[in-house]
Amino acid sequence: MPGTENNRDCQHHIDRLTTELRSQSTELERLHAIYDELDARNGLLHNEVLRLKRAQRTNVQDLAHVAAALVHVSKVKGVALDPTTVGILRRRGWLPNKSRTGALRA
Repeated sequence: MPGTENNRDCQHHIDRLTTELRSQSTELERLHAIYDELDARNGLLHNEVLRLKRAQRTNVQDLAHVAAALVHVSKVKGVALDPTTVGILRRRGWLPNKSRTGALRA
């Protein structure tokens, strides 16, 4: 019977497509799980970057305060800072390029 064979071929094709669809659905679910995990990690990393930036900003402010105190004590006591320290302070923009006081020497 030709109609029966055609029906079997059609059913086989439907079965194959259904299996493929299920497989793709499973893969899509797996990829969604991976995406969710990566998205969560990305959020954690973003928060860590923000925390590190805040900490770095605070550290720079603290160092600038310490540098200002060091320069002040150096000027008041008339004790020259060593060239390496003067270079660091100038690179950071915490000292003018040319010192007008006798205490700072580079």
